[in-house]
Amino acid sequence: MRPRGQPRQGRLWRLWRRIGFGRNPMWRGTDRIQAIMRAGLLVVFLAGAPAAAWYVSHGIYVSGLRAGQVQAAAWHRVSAVVLRVTPIARGWRRSMPLPAEMSLRWAAPAGAWRTGEIVVARHAAPGSTVTVWVDGKGRLAHPPLSRAEVTDQVIRAAVAVPVALALVLAAVDGVVSLLLDRHRLACWEVDWGAVEPRWTRRR
Repeated sequence: MRPRGQPRQGRLWRLWRRIGFGRNPMWRGTDRIQAIMRAGLLVVFLAGAPAAAWYVSHGIYVSGLRAGQVQAAAWHRVSAVVLRVTPIARGWRRSMPLPAEMSLRWAAPAGAWRTGEIVVARHAAPGSTVTVWVDGKGRLAHPPLSRAEVTDQVIRAAVAVPVALALVLAAVDGVVSLLLDRHRLACWEVDWGAVEPRWTRRR
């Protein structure tokens, strides 16, 4: 009767031999180096991807909230008169509400009148009044970053960072594997040069 833990050890031993650490004479040193490298890259990804994603996401979250607070303190909303509305065609999206470019006129903080264009999803009739954000010099500005927008940026970063790390590690694996393949081919040519004369003489 086998001990209770023996099947588990057998599976681990087969896995250990499969990745090149058994006594298989067909495995060269380069094969073991490649197996160790890939195991190390896997460990780096599993340990580094969550840490890198958290670090980058935390930095984006803090800087985004700070930028939104600065923008909200420096910018303000003013009323602007719609001068002209130009729908923007999007081809296959004809069934959906088309965005439009609105020409606006508003009063700057110094009292001078300014004009500009913005792209909006909802149309407004010419002559109507809309509310827009302007900076300290009276120029059109986008609304300050909200917590929801910062959260969206954090989510995108949390997804993009592991993907970028995986691509970098895959590139490292590809370059090292290419060098090891060249070394293996050179070794095989040397071995074949030693064996081929004996083999042809026997034939």
